[in-house]
Amino acid sequence: MVHEAVDNALNAARLAKTVAAARRFGRSRDLPPGTDGQSYWNMRQAMSLDPRVGKAVSKLAFRSESPLAWQVSDTSSTRFIDAAEVDRAVAGIRRDGLYVFPQVVDRSIVDAIRAFAEQVPCTARGEGSPKAPYPRSAPTAGRYDIDETDALACAEVQEFATDPLMALIAQRYLEQPVIMDEIAFWWTTTQRGEDADLNAQLFHQDRDRLSFLKFFIYLTDVSPETGPHVYLKGSHKRIPWSLRADGRMTDEAVRAAGLWENVVELTGAAGTLMAVDTIGLHKGKTPVSGDRLALENEFSTSLFGMDYGCPRFTPTELLRGRYIRMPYVLQRYRDAVAES
Repeated sequence: MVHEAVDNALNAARLAKTVAAARRFGRSRDLPPGTDGQSYWNMRQAMSLDPRVGKAVSKLAFRSESPLAWQVSDTSSTRFIDAAEVDRAVAGIRRDGLYVFPQVVDRSIVDAIRAFAEQVPCTARGEGSPKAPYPRSAPTAGRYDIDETDALACAEVQEFATDPLMALIAQRYLEQPVIMDEIAFWWTTTQRGEDADLNAQLFHQDRDRLSFLKFFIYLTDVSPETGPHVYLKGSHKRIPWSLRADGRMTDEAVRAAGLWENVVELTGAAGTLMAVDTIGLHKGKTPVSGDRLALENEFSTSLFGMDYGCPRFTPTELLRGRYIRMPYVLQRYRDAVAES
């Protein structure tokens, strides 16, 4: 109890500093240069107070008055989500921290993205080797990452990253304007199970932004054996003190907290799409057979926090049109559109 009280007192002070730093960041009229390391660390530590702290700070610090901030592109252009699912998705995320969409994304889209991922250079996490195409028949690392700039060479990845209904769901769930701030694209394999920490295969919270929502799509069939996403339902709102530290948590720690009955493994066919608030405790399960390919985008209420990039790539006509209609959401892609 004494240790908890001391930690809470320290993190309360860090919370006050985080609010001040976020407000300074939010006053920038253009893309801010980034967040200093101390402010980023303070933010991550302050979020140990409660999983809802980030959202509260975001609402205090970021208040865009521009009508463009809420504007999204024509939602009829999406091929990923049925517009009828928007309200159900928002309600599901608020209740559980996640929502799995009932319809599977069209096979032609899934096949195109997977075929691209089989050829594009990627980085074997933890090996320090040059980028090379994923060695699917003989992987040696537990995870292979495709960086955002390379990923955006695929038209279907651009389409996924800029989906207007995903932006709309994020706006409604977070109750603020959002920015599409990240793409993650990676293969997970059966190799190097000892690298579970490095490969995010232990329970953890994402704390790179204050307030955010992620969308994941499986691009291979995912069973309990091939590495499903695992989530502790309800932990986006409540986490016991024993699990609140900024770091990795074992399955045993979650069991000891009496929460294992709320853990769900999210399996599904290739094309399964889900929205997840990863401030809740989650992990990727280490595959015991086959491999898994996943693509993720993130919508956040600000770029305050982790360093961000503004990738240079050749945008499709679809992306250009979406940028014109929702420049605030897609502000990281401004230079790529201007140069094309």
